[in-house]
Amino acid sequence: MKTKAWRILAMLFAFSLVAAACGGSDSADTGTDSEEETSETTAAAEEEEAMEDDEEAMEEDEEAMEEDAMEEEDAPAAGGGDGVLTIGTILPVTGDLAFLGPAEVWGAELAVQDINAAGGVLGNDVVLEQGDSGDTTTDTANSEVDRLLSLNSDAILGAASSAVSKTVIDKITGAGVIQFSPANTSPDFTTYDDNGLYFRTAPSDLLQGRVLANEILDQGNESLSILFRQESYGQGLADAVQENFEASGGTIDAFIPYAVDVESFDAEVDQLVEAGSDAILVVGFAESANIITTMHERGIGPTSDVNVWGVDGNAGINGEMDDPSILAGFAQTTPSVDLGSISEFIARLEEAMGGEEETAYGAETYDSVIIIALAAAVAGSDAGADIAAEINDVTRGGEKCTTFADCIALVDAGEDIDYDGLGGPYEFVDAGEPAAASFRIDTYGADGAEADAARYVFAS
Repeated sequence: MKTKAWRILAMLFAFSLVAAACGGSDSADTGTDSEEETSETTAAAEEEEAMEDDEEAMEEDEEAMEEDAMEEEDAPAAGGGDGVLTIGTILPVTGDLAFLGPAEVWGAELAVQDINAAGGVLGNDVVLEQGDSGDTTTDTANSEVDRLLSLNSDAILGAASSAVSKTVIDKITGAGVIQFSPANTSPDFTTYDDNGLYFRTAPSDLLQGRVLANEILDQGNESLSILFRQESYGQGLADAVQENFEASGGTIDAFIPYAVDVESFDAEVDQLVEAGSDAILVVGFAESANIITTMHERGIGPTSDVNVWGVDGNAGINGEMDDPSILAGFAQTTPSVDLGSISEFIARLEEAMGGEEETAYGAETYDSVIIIALAAAVAGSDAGADIAAEINDVTRGGEKCTTFADCIALVDAGEDIDYDGLGGPYEFVDAGEPAAASFRIDTYGADGAEADAARYVFAS
């Protein structure tokens, strides 16, 4: 008992000491301690409140992310079809082939106008989203394709340049979207692994190469030198000409590639002079103006005894030259139907372009859009794969028609159609390209300002 009592007293004494220590005998100390306790309590409360706010913000973010995910699931993917046929374009507004841009851009615009005037497709107007392709020195095409895919494009029209198309074909067709070019001519696309989604109204350069070789030989030339852009278009066309020229008994003296970004052609022209061929073929774009000027200075230009030829990529170079008269006698080939047979469309196109004179590939661009729209109508869907499955057949084997209005009336009546467009009776093969084509041969006159009356040849 005594021990227990002492223990209790000891505990009470210790407690009183602790209380004294905590409370203190000084009123100032007491106030300071109270303020510290209050401050600690307030800070703790504020921290707890901040944590609660952070949790609420996180919950709101999670809800927003879930809503976005649901919206993305509900939104149709590019090429997946949403009932509205949307066609994007990557046409040459800028870059090496910008001289072709106006005709192609307005060719697409006029086609959509005609389609929508006839009631559209699948009960809705066709939507056209225009874009730029730039050239191989820029990344314009890739960024434009990203934008067009984000707009749920079912098909993308372009590029004009085969080399540019090669930079985006995997991205487009890999997204289940159709790529349809009005001007690509590289033979590489015939066998390209494109998931059955790449098409073109322009013929392969295997055909143009045959035409060029025959035309040059028919002039009496036994030897030829070829100067060409070192990319898919230039290489493909140069190879095709070489093969056909040699197969017909001609001799290739020089086969000279040049880099697409070179500005001086002195070294290449020196090789042409040394070769001394009967004829020279220049496979280039706008830079051909510089090449031919240098050739003229070295005595082997179009006004010399040498026959100088060009191709569709050279179209419009007279507008790039300080002295276009040095083009007198220069001849070039361009995939094209007889423009006289589509004079009404050409007049309409020129009016829309507001004074631009180059109309190459305008008709082929117009037809590309019409073919896509008719295939969508036949498929009853705007999904890329569904449209692609019908494209070849709307150009072959059915009731012939030449306008969207006439063709869609046949489709609505359950008829199989064969669209023969402005650019000719395409008759697509299974690879999604024309089986045959017409080529215009232009020879520049004495002033070099414009070509004399053109003639046409057909190749298949």
